[in-house]
Amino acid sequence: MANVQEEWLKKAIDERHINYIEYNKFTDPFIIGSGGFGSVFRCEWRDSGLTIALKCLKADTIVDEKIIKDFIYELKLLKSVSNHPNIISFYGVTKDNNGNFNMILEYANEGTLREYLMTNFAKLQWTDKLYMAKEIALSLLFLHDNNIIHRDLHSKNILIHQKQPKITDFGLSRQINEISSKSNLHGMPAYVEPQCLVNDKYKRNM
Repeated sequence: MANVQEEWLKKAIDERHINYIEYNKFTDPFIIGSGGFGSVFRCEWRDSGLTIALKCLKADTIVDEKIIKDFIYELKLLKSVSNHPNIISFYGVTKDNNGNFNMILEYANEGTLREYLMTNFAKLQWTDKLYMAKEIALSLLFLHDNNIIHRDLHSKNILIHQKQPKITDFGLSRQINEISSKSNLHGMPAYVEPQCLVNDKYKRNM
């Protein structure tokens, strides 16, 4: 399975369905987060003048079939929906000096929604809060119109860039017709749909 997924990625790059950028184009890496997939670095994209984020697979899990499959799945979803202004932009992929693939993503200069609200909540007007709520709702509507359910939406997976909310982290997202009541339950428990915990119809394995 891992070889099949990697071959898909290489073919997508060769046929230019996905942009490939040489790793030496990125400078000044600084780690800004980590998760189930690996680390996220802020970098400067030398030729474009952009500050971007590189989402890297952990070196010790690169051979894990499920990790690679999920990485490719997230990459496919990002490519299909990142044209929306409230979804983090996807620029392509690169391969670092350790041979690991990285997604090249838009860098959100004001951090997560949680961090942004902790710092700015007192000075935000109701119009600002309603605007953010509306923009998040519109991006979810866009995902649902494209038959995608995020499944791990919370205040750390919504980023703020120049006061604009942007949904990110599609690692648990699935097409609607792929969702099953037997799917494993992942993500932050505080944000899990309550029906999954109390109703046998929706209950999933922890």
